Amino acid sequence: MRAKTPHINRFAQIVRFYRVSRLLLWTIWVIYRERQRVIRARERGDYDAKPNSEVLIKVLEAFRDTAIQLGVLMIKLGQFLSSRADMLPEDALKVLADLQDEVPPAPFEHVVAVLETELGKPVEEIFSVLERKCTAAASLGQVHKAVLASTGETVAVKIQRPHIHQLVSMDLSTIRFVIWVVNRFVNPDFVDLVGLFREFRRTVFEEIDYVTEAANIKRFQEMFKDDPTISIPRVYDEYVSHHVLVIEWIDGIKLNDYAALEAAGFDRLEVANRTVRAYFYQFFEVGFFHADPHPGNIFVKKGSPVDDPVIALVDFGMVGTLTSYMKKTLRDLFIALVMRNAHDIVEALFKLGFIGKGANLTTLERGITILLDQYYGMTLGEVSNIDFSQLASDLESLLYGQPFQIPAQFAFSGRAVGTLVGVATGLAPEFNFFDVALPYARKFLQWDSKGIAQASQDLFREVLNTGKLLLTLPGSLERLISQIESGQVEVKVNNFTGNGKRKRHNGQITISEGSASSALTWLLVFGSSLGSGIYLHSLHQGLAGWFCFGLATLSVLGLLLRR
Repeated sequence: MRAKTPHINRFAQIVRFYRVSRLLLWTIWVIYRERQRVIRARERGDYDAKPNSEVLIKVLEAFRDTAIQLGVLMIKLGQFLSSRADMLPEDALKVLADLQDEVPPAPFEHVVAVLETELGKPVEEIFSVLERKCTAAASLGQVHKAVLASTGETVAVKIQRPHIHQLVSMDLSTIRFVIWVVNRFVNPDFVDLVGLFREFRRTVFEEIDYVTEAANIKRFQEMFKDDPTISIPRVYDEYVSHHVLVIEWIDGIKLNDYAALEAAGFDRLEVANRTVRAYFYQFFEVGFFHADPHPGNIFVKKGSPVDDPVIALVDFGMVGTLTSYMKKTLRDLFIALVMRNAHDIVEALFKLGFIGKGANLTTLERGITILLDQYYGMTLGEVSNIDFSQLASDLESLLYGQPFQIPAQFAFSGRAVGTLVGVATGLAPEFNFFDVALPYARKFLQWDSKGIAQASQDLFREVLNTGKLLLTLPGSLERLISQIESGQVEVKVNNFTGNGKRKRHNGQITISEGSASSALTWLLVFGSSLGSGIYLHSLHQGLAGWFCFGLATLSVLGLLLRR
């Protein structure tokens, strides 16, 4: 049997297009207007100017309320924007931070129709029990508890909501149209709207493809196969399609159900430690992480030992990835932070995609230097006591007017870490986030014996290469000077009127001897040495740079002695 879901009628499509486009245009316009007001004020010398938080909060509250009414993609877009600290100040972001997926469930008839269409059998042949009431309803899908007829195993059945692909396509087309209008008439250079849309579209299509989610689950199973403290649900491959996903049912206690955790006898601090360790393993060691760690997606398994709680993760539709290049550049960024090198910090941020074209790199370096002077040298305890609202305000002041953006993968990881901090702190106020992170950060930065040995080898190799260059440079320069003075190398001169002897060769004037030849030689050495010194210092090659400066000084002395 193949059930048919009626399409959304044309009038409903027009109404939805109007509501979505109006909502997005007004929201983007207010954000852009406030940003431009602050930039103009700072150009006039008013560096204390800030965006009007009341205005931004008002428009984002309207966005949140309308998104809940429209559902589907608008809720996801609100969640996505809640991680964009490059677009909105912190107090405005809080309005969207609590935008949850909780929406009214689809009718049970729709659930049955999708199951029978996708799996090709009557629902009674597949499940001996299928609960009518869903256990979770989100903007893109919902979950029902069931029992497999063939094995008697209890499973979770995930089904997409009605019209999901049509609604997603409609809303994405509307968002693309709005971005076209904004870029044509406003050109908000503070954010790459096209890039933001591209990343948002990619993540949405991944999340509504349950075959992709099943593959994600299997990858997490492989990641944690040797860790008995972490549980990943089993996937039933014979019941997986693009619109249906059947996995093992996890009977557990949500992380924010503190009363139930204490009644079961679990140590909340140990639960927090194990949860955060699991995520740091994903971030730092594997580079593939569960990007939606809110309390509804993390459980403590019932029946696990009180002194040995097992943490279960569910819902793997939204994941993030850190490539090997991103990891290497992040290490470079951290080393630059340790060395307080603002130039290298900006360079690493540019490579990672945080800094767009047209940025004033000098201004960014100056601002980062100020921040380093303010926050550098803090102990771990002092860092944990930082007023992050003040830090966010400082960063906001630094970045306003600059094409600074957060790449989507880092937005996901930042949102995940922020959510994780809130979950762990709620579980155990005494939880020390930095103590748990430190061992993983050391390994990520290759601060173990193997990493230090490799770094030492690389440094030694670099020193040797620099040494070889410096040893051969004087001889090369001496040979060049000899060739110039002996006439083996031509130097072209226009309108030369000096007293030196000249000869014409193939229509060119070649200096071969005399005082002019000698002076020109030493001037050539001076200019090349000085330029090389400046260039090497800009690359932070101090030793080679100072050598070139010394050579330039000697060339000046040589010129004076020649006279």
